[in-house]
Amino acid sequence: MKKTIAILMFLITVLSFAKGVKSSKVQVDNIPDYRAYILGDTKGNIFYEENSMHKYPLASVTKVMTILVTLDEIRKGNISLYDQVPIDWEIVSVGGSSIPLESGEKVLVLDLLKAAAIKSANNAAYALAKHAGKGSIPTFVEMMNEKARKLNLENELEFYTPAGLPDHITKKKLDMGTADAIYKLSIEALKYPEYIAIAREKTAEIKNGTVKIRSTIHLLGQEGIYGLKTGYHTKSRFNITILSNKDDANIVTVVMGGKSPKIRDNKILELNAKFHENYKNKDIIKKDIPILTIPLSGGYAKNINVYGSKSFSYIVKKDADISIVTEREKVLIAPLNKGTVIGTYKVLVNGEVVFKDDLIVTRDILKKRFMDKVMDVF
Repeated sequence: MKKTIAILMFLITVLSFAKGVKSSKVQVDNIPDYRAYILGDTKGNIFYEENSMHKYPLASVTKVMTILVTLDEIRKGNISLYDQVPIDWEIVSVGGSSIPLESGEKVLVLDLLKAAAIKSANNAAYALAKHAGKGSIPTFVEMMNEKARKLNLENELEFYTPAGLPDHITKKKLDMGTADAIYKLSIEALKYPEYIAIAREKTAEIKNGTVKIRSTIHLLGQEGIYGLKTGYHTKSRFNITILSNKDDANIVTVVMGGKSPKIRDNKILELNAKFHENYKNKDIIKKDIPILTIPLSGGYAKNINVYGSKSFSYIVKKDADISIVTEREKVLIAPLNKGTVIGTYKVLVNGEVVFKDDLIVTRDILKKRFMDKVMDVF
């Protein structure tokens, strides 16, 4: 009898354990595939978004701001791409993704930028911060937050470190931000061609070719993708901001809190595919193609072509209604100088004004001479 009871108790224990394992597995599978996303063009027009204004841990996406602030200091002349940055114990001891560094050696700013941008090396980010921050990492972090304020993103971004490491390593608060802020920060990065040139690289060699690094962006080169940054730790999960230019449509896609790298990357491809299925970049105005022809009085021609002063393209839905409305004189009177503004025009997409510009003549228009008029009579 005791033996039977023991067997029954064992079976109950096994079944309970199996049920718990199954329940635990269901719980893991119910974790959302991602926390937030946003897709927009480089002019700030948003096409798809979800939870884009909620703050989440940034992880190494933080390094986008680190790189921009460093490049600002280079542009100001405070530091140089070819400065030799001294490496100390504080930099060497930084955890997570890193490049080989030894206390006492010196490394070029350019190599550190590549390591931070391509490999997402935390020690490189700290080295840049210490150098650009005049020897103080806290000073540099304040510079990061100051740039966020200048970009009007102070309510969407909080920086406490230059690399985005988790709080149990840094003993500081987590770097936090919204998908919307990272989208806008990525647009800002496009103003730094030196950064974009580095972000495009799948691989690079630094430290005189002794160290080879590979990009953490597995999607580089696919579907027009040419940047920009990934990020991961257990609290942030898998983050990414992607720059892509396919069919002349330059867009930015951000996914935060991906369940896995594959799920995160697939969400990027899914969003981009959805975008290209429904939208296109249309060349609406080309400054070398006339917008309209206007009658001319007192000149050698009866009509004159007028143009927009600049070209204009816009991302629109493939079935969008596009129209151009002009305001100008019904008849132009010679003479007219090249570049003379003779009116204005507006571009409307589905009835909404998206662009305004001047109408101009692109060549000198001579007034007809008196004798030429007389000869016309005969």
